[in-house]
Amino acid sequence: RANELALNSVILDAIESGRGEEIFIQDGAMVKRGQLLFRLSNPQRNLDLLQRKGEQTQQVSNLANLQVGFQMAATEHQRRLSALEFELMQAQKKYDRNITLAAQGFISKVALDESQDALTRQQFSVNEERQNKIVEDKVRSEALAQMGAGISSLQSGLKLVSASVEALAVRAPIDGKLTDFKLQIGESITTGKHLGRIDDPRQFKLSAQVDEFYLNRIAVGHQANAMIDNKSFALEVMSIFPQIK
Repeated sequence: RANELALNSVILDAIESGRGEEIFIQDGAMVKRGQLLFRLSNPQRNLDLLQRKGEQTQQVSNLANLQVGFQMAATEHQRRLSALEFELMQAQKKYDRNITLAAQGFISKVALDESQDALTRQQFSVNEERQNKIVEDKVRSEALAQMGAGISSLQSGLKLVSASVEALAVRAPIDGKLTDFKLQIGESITTGKHLGRIDDPRQFKLSAQVDEFYLNRIAVGHQANAMIDNKSFALEVMSIFPQIK
């Protein structure tokens, strides 16, 4: 006894739970790869998607506001640094002039020391401002990196939820014939429930029962021929199930 089974077949199991919303095909119909077969509804998945989109939008907005704030702070910092550097240059020029004047006896040693103290104080202010800029740039960079990582995480979560929503619309993974498909509109579907299968009618395997007397003569890879509807088909042994009943 022998029977034909599709060699290339795909089992349709529910990836997501839901309720039968729309059915576009009937059992026994020929389908094309990518053809929409049916659609499930799952309000919770849609709510999750809206929530994730809202969270992502909010985080992107927060990042944009943070970048604007950082840019304004950097601009203000650069303005202060430029002013301090200008004052430092003026203090340096005054001190250089006072050195010449003091050597000629036009100003006292006290005046020269005061101009030197003013130059030192101004140099300290410039160095302090530059150091503050380095620290602020580091903090700014870390904050942007953390927020960027948070947005990336939200995007990953959004992709997962989007994929879950997309999985509610089931499409044919291969060309073939839809069989054992009994889904009804309004029917509740749980994850993993068997919904049918798609067989490729162009490819078949032949399963045959062989008397145990001939079992030792059969090996994987052996060639054979079969007459089906008065047509000869070339066969190859792909697997052997040696259980004797």
